[in-house]
Amino acid sequence: MRITPTKGRPMLHWVGKRPLDTVNAYPAQLVDSYNVENPAKEPTYDNFKDGPNLLFHGDNKEILSTLLVQGFRDKIDLIYIDPPFASGADYVRKVALRDKEKKLDGEDHSVAEQIQYTDIWKNDTYLQFMYERLILMYQLLSDKGSLYLHCDQTFSHYLKLIMDEVFGKDNFVSEITWDTASINVAGFKGQANKWIYATGNILYYRKNPMKYIFNKQYRPRDEKFIEKNYKDKDENGLFRITRRGNKLYLKDDKGEPLTDIWKDILSFNYVAAAGTESVGYPTQKPEALLKRIIKASSNEDSIVLDCFVGSGTTAAVAEKLGRRWIATDLNKGAIQTTIKRLQGLPPPPRGILHYRVNNYDFQTEHELKTIVTAKYGVETDRNAAFFDGTLDGTLVKIIDLNKPLTPLDIQTIKDELKNRPDETRDITVLCNGSEIGIHEALEKENRQRPINKIIVRDIQRDGVTTYAPAEADVQFERDRDNVTITIEDYISPTILARMDIDRTLFDEQIDDFRAQIDCVLIDTDYSGEHFKIVESDVPKKKTDFVEGEYTVSLPRPDARVAVKIIDMLGEETVITE
Repeated sequence: MRITPTKGRPMLHWVGKRPLDTVNAYPAQLVDSYNVENPAKEPTYDNFKDGPNLLFHGDNKEILSTLLVQGFRDKIDLIYIDPPFASGADYVRKVALRDKEKKLDGEDHSVAEQIQYTDIWKNDTYLQFMYERLILMYQLLSDKGSLYLHCDQTFSHYLKLIMDEVFGKDNFVSEITWDTASINVAGFKGQANKWIYATGNILYYRKNPMKYIFNKQYRPRDEKFIEKNYKDKDENGLFRITRRGNKLYLKDDKGEPLTDIWKDILSFNYVAAAGTESVGYPTQKPEALLKRIIKASSNEDSIVLDCFVGSGTTAAVAEKLGRRWIATDLNKGAIQTTIKRLQGLPPPPRGILHYRVNNYDFQTEHELKTIVTAKYGVETDRNAAFFDGTLDGTLVKIIDLNKPLTPLDIQTIKDELKNRPDETRDITVLCNGSEIGIHEALEKENRQRPINKIIVRDIQRDGVTTYAPAEADVQFERDRDNVTITIEDYISPTILARMDIDRTLFDEQIDDFRAQIDCVLIDTDYSGEHFKIVESDVPKKKTDFVEGEYTVSLPRPDARVAVKIIDMLGEETVITE
């Protein structure tokens, strides 16, 4: 499919800048369904317009491309995104076992942690990353559509220039300043030797200046305004006299029109501290922020899109406001958090179809590398372009851990060293197995090489375990039209490794195996093609356990029952009857 040209004149250049001319559809695999009968295998617009909401797991560039090809071009009225800010920070979701107040030591952290996404970008790479995705989002927006891009001071100036190119600078509406400290600045006073940074930046663009949706928003009048202006009273209530003798009653006063400086929405730190909304996800935004944006720039028949959905706030608020929504995220933990959050809404959501696009699981490769880095004590270097860090005075290169080390991998390292004539350090290569003969060949070369010796450390030989599947003991007992499901035991070797717990001491360290389980989902008619969530056990409090025993009715005597257990690290285990 062809992409229409951007609207504005290029104003920003970077190494490797290239526009998108065409897009391709990528395979979409239906993974889960919730409150949906006969779910569509393909996420097309025709299937969506009168059906359930859509949640996608995968690279959002591929997902946005697929949406375009599947008929969603010009169909989205509102896009809100809160992408990585190129700030150089690592965002992690801290994960503790249920009903555990005491912190358990993990590898390098006080509790087990999952990397949600690593916000590390080289400037050129980040700009190209955002440029491509903004072009795709522009194609998806309707003529009534708007895009709100949440950013910070790190890259907001670059992003505005890119938005000017994609949308045309005449379609810039405003830059909203979210004052996160106007209500309570005490938490920011630790930022010494600089002006306190307490704002968020939201760039607001429209697609068509003549048609875009904007519903003016108001803030309630404060008491001083009411006392000053509404002094008179008759049988209809307080009023003030307007021009030409008209009376304006307080009950009809919409309030003070909002400006582009928002001081009345608490930062999420305060919302979380108050014990509301928080789902334990980094960079989570308060629902009040999304409520304002969605009400202002969409109508009840609108479709809202968030392709960096994170904790699911956009989807949850859109659901509450009666909007259709599409949400995507690269991280599996974000998808699980969003599904769990939506299942807890009163009333239950309209229906959700969860697809995986291109069968891409970000965490697998990243998780392996993270574990190996921690096990060996590699000091990582964010600015390194080729090597991954240092170890005992050597440069470290971690080879793709999903395949064995090959001679081509070694040659690539040698080629890199040719570009570094002043480099004298030896090289430590970490790999997961190797082709025959590599170790012997390198030992021979190292005897003849005074510097840049290449030392291979095989995680298999060193006994480093990167992953082992969880083990679950689940019993099924049928009684006429019902089945009773009992989870007898569950052990995640990954959790044990993260918590540094010896398996033989499991019962001493963890009183109840359910402390490892985040939620339980049940499909009473499992086809093997996708998981239809019929029953779910999602504890409301972090200290609560799942029930562990469930009696559910069967749609027919020969129906196949399946249970999906999701643990506190996001690992999914499906057990069938």
